[in-house]
This record gives sequence, C-alpha cells and structure tokens, in this order.
Amino acid sequence: MRFLLQKVGALLRGLIDRFKIDRFKEVDDSHGESPGERSFYSFPTPRQKGGKVMRKIALVNQKGGCGKTTTAINLAHLLAGEGKKVLLIDLDPQGHAGIGLGAEIDHAEKTIYEVLLGKIPISEAIQNLKENLDVVLSDVVLSAFEQVMTGASEREYKLSQSLVEVENKYDYLIIDSPPSVGLLTFNGLVAAEEVIIPVDSSYFSLHGLGKLLDTIRIIEERIRHALSVKILATNVDLRTNFCRSLIEDLKARFPESCYQTMINTCTRLREAAREGKAIGEFDQHSAGFRDYESLTREILDEEPEMVARGFTLESFLAAEGRLELPEKREILFKLEAPEGSVVQIAGDFNKWVPESLDFIESQGRPMWHKTISLRPGSYEYKYLVDGLWVADPANESTVEDAYGGVNSLISL
Repeated sequence: MRFLLQKVGALLRGLIDRFKIDRFKEVDDSHGESPGERSFYSFPTPRQKGGKVMRKIALVNQKGGCGKTTTAINLAHLLAGEGKKVLLIDLDPQGHAGIGLGAEIDHAEKTIYEVLLGKIPISEAIQNLKENLDVVLSDVVLSAFEQVMTGASEREYKLSQSLVEVENKYDYLIIDSPPSVGLLTFNGLVAAEEVIIPVDSSYFSLHGLGKLLDTIRIIEERIRHALSVKILATNVDLRTNFCRSLIEDLKARFPESCYQTMINTCTRLREAAREGKAIGEFDQHSAGFRDYESLTREILDEEPEMVARGFTLESFLAAEGRLELPEKREILFKLEAPEGSVVQIAGDFNKWVPESLDFIESQGRPMWHKTISLRPGSYEYKYLVDGLWVADPANESTVEDAYGGVNSLISL
C-alpha cells in the first residue's frame, strides 16, 4: 500500500511539472500581447472573442466509470431547477445522458449525429425534458462520426458551428463527452469555455489525466482557445486510507483547480440512473443529492466571473474565419394600427433599435408592414406604436421580458 501511495504522489508531481510551464506559453504575440506566460485558467479576451451569452461546460475524461455522465445529468437537472435555461448535449454514442433522464433514445429520429453532419439544424434535434431543460440525444450511430469525417475540413468545429443559431436561448450548455480522446471530444472542447474533469479515486484515473491535459494543450495551441479547467473528485470513499491520501495529494497539487465539493460513493445515484431519473427527482434525502447540490452551488457562485470572461460561439468562429451562416429568409411583419400612427419594430434582429414600418391600406384596413431578412434562429421582438410597446397580436408565441411584460417570439 505504501508503495502504491508513493507511486500516486509521484504521478501527481509529474503532471504538475509537465504542464505548469509549457502550456502557459503564448502561441504568438501577433495580437499585440506581450509574449511570455499566460494564466492556465485564463479565457480569451473580449477583444479576441466577443461577449458572453451562455456558459459552455464540457465534462471530459477518457476513462469510463468516473461519474462523467452522472455529473452531466445531475448538474444539468439542478441548474434547470435553479431557473437556468440549460441545453444538455450527449456526445457519447452510448447515449447514457438521455437514458439517465428518461429519454427514449431508441426512438429518436433526430440526434446529434445528423446535426454534426449538417443534415439538420440543431434546433430540430432539441427535445424538452422538463422546464428549463432541453437535450440533444445521441445513439450508437454516432460511433461512425470520426470515420465519416476523415479528411473533412473544419471537422473539429462542427459542434460549435451548429450551436450558433441557439446559443442566445440558453444560460448553460452542458456537454457529456465520450470516454475517449478523439474527434467527438475535440468538438466538445472547442465548443466549451470550461472543462470539468471527473477523477475517481483510482490510480488509472490519475494516469489518464495527463493524456487529457495534453489534449487541452493541443487545442489551446492550435486555435488560441483557452479553457478553464476544474477537477471534480468522484466515487470518493474516505473510509479507506488510499482514497484519503489520493484526495489530499490531488488538492495539494492542484489547489486552485479542484472543486471543494466531492462526490461520495452513493448507491442511490446508480439506482436513480436505472430509473431514468436525476437524483433530484429520485431521492433528495440522499448523500448523492447533497453532493451535487453543493457542486451546483459552487458553479453558480462562479457565474459572475465566468460570464464576464465568456464569449459567444459566433464571435469565436468569426475570429477564426470558420463561421458558417445559413441563408436568410424574407419575413413579413405587419400590424393593424391607425393611419396617423407612428409604428416601429424592434427586436433581437436589429439590436432593439426601433425601425419604421410602411403604411398600406389592405382590404379597407389600416396596415403597417416591414420585410426583414432573417437567418434561422429564434428572435424576440415588439412593436412600438405612438411610443407604447405592443406585442404582436398575430403571434401567440411569447416570452417574458425583463420588465414584467412579454415579447413576441418568432422561430425560423
């Protein structure tokens, strides 16, 4: 036992020595930055990447059985319960994220596979599971993605490109990656700002941490995409000397990068997954629920800092010259109002700057109209009639605004 503990300590020291210097280096200083060291946990600056719409978190570990999917399921469910609009994407061909939330993946006609191949927009694959929680499912067909994309250009950007049309609808994106370091994991990391690495209390899990940090370094160097990395200890059993020693060493070697929360071994978590339920639905009195509730609170406490440092995928892809925008459609907006009125429209499509409508008389009725070119996506809007904001009476689809009223919503 002493020999094994010494070996774990040596492995952790090796990981720190391996990454604390070379992966802090700037790729270049062509953007006017001073060459030298950069924080391991820094984000792209707003000047490089733009503003923030949603937090994008990838759960990654090439080792199976470390609690990655369990964490994705329960984190997404608890964030949704806190009123956050969450999109969970399953990038694992096993489809366990959907199964663990009770989704019928065997009958899913539109999955993340069709989205990544560009056959359908991601909006068509999104399913609503509960209030504030949407999911994009996967199945075994996703296993063919890497082979199908062999030699394809921009293949590691496919997920990021697909998300542009919906990123302004969500507060959080949770990505459940497969237990491998391949093209699907690369897609998840490129689309993410933050990475959670679940590490269970085993020597093999620590050994795989090195390969995963290699992958993160490659992504940062290739596309100047900095990732905030946090380590989550899972399957913890503090009754054993080995587990206690491993956790102590992990937090000593990565003091700023480990969540304070640890996910203790809990049979109720496995039982909840068997029933297709998050632990918050299955047993709120269990240790597993308390642990994931604590993790959710830690993540929410980080929100102000992370939001301030974040960026949109659209601006990121535009900066990389890889933004693919779909064709625009001509959409006619019209409103009945008296001829002498001042009628304008404002919404997401014009940054809420009111634009005038033109007056016509249609079948003896006073109508105002304006044609606007829009790409596929969802847009909130309102009319402004003689200085008063008015929702579109011809559109039953609405969302609450920040002032207690409603905005009309159009989805293309």
